Amino acid sequence: MKRWTVTGPTGAGKSAVTALLAARGAAALDGDRLGHEVLAQAAVVAAVGVRFGVACTPGGVVDRALLGRRVFGDPVELAALDAITHPPLCALMESRLQELAAQGRALAVLEAAVYFRLPAPPRMDLVVAVVASAEVRAARLAARTGLDPAMARARVDALAPLDLDWVRADLTIRNDGEPAALAAAVDALWAAHAH
Repeated sequence: MKRWTVTGPTGAGKSAVTALLAARGAAALDGDRLGHEVLAQAAVVAAVGVRFGVACTPGGVVDRALLGRRVFGDPVELAALDAITHPPLCALMESRLQELAAQGRALAVLEAAVYFRLPAPPRMDLVVAVVASAEVRAARLAARTGLDPAMARARVDALAPLDLDWVRADLTIRNDGEPAALAAAVDALWAAHAH
C-alpha cells in the first residue's frame, strides 16, 4: 500500500485535497480525529491533568477548549502538550495505516497538519503540502469557524513559524484560487503518483 501525507497550515485546503483524493479511491485518515482519540486515552487524560491541572480534565475528560487557550501562543506550554500527545498519536497513526494495508487498500492518505512536528512520524511514500496566502487562509478560517476576521488572522499569524515545515514536503500544491484549479492540481498529482 502506498502511503501519502497531506499537510499544510490551517485554512490552506488540506481537507479539500484529502477529500478529492478519497473521491478518486484513496483511503483517508483524519489526523485531527486521531488526535481527539488520543486525548480520550486514559493515560493521556491523566498526564494532561498532572501537567496542566485538573481544571483541564473535568470528570476525567480533557476540556479541549480550555487546554487550547492554555497552549495557544505559548511555545513552552504547547511543547509540553505535544510531548504528552505526539508519541501516542504516532503509534495510533501507524496502527491505522497498518489496518488499511491489511484490508488491501492500494493508497492511504493521512491528513496531518502536525506531520513534521511528530517525534516519529509514520513512514510515507509522498508528503504533499497544501499552502495558500495568509489572507486567503484567514478568510477561509473565519468563514469555516465563525471567528471574527481579526481573530482568524491572529490565529493564522501565530502559526507563521510553522511555514518552514512546508518546504520539507516532496510536493507543494498552491491553493489560492478556485476549486476547479485545486481539482486540476489533484488530478495531476493522482496521475503522476497514484499508480
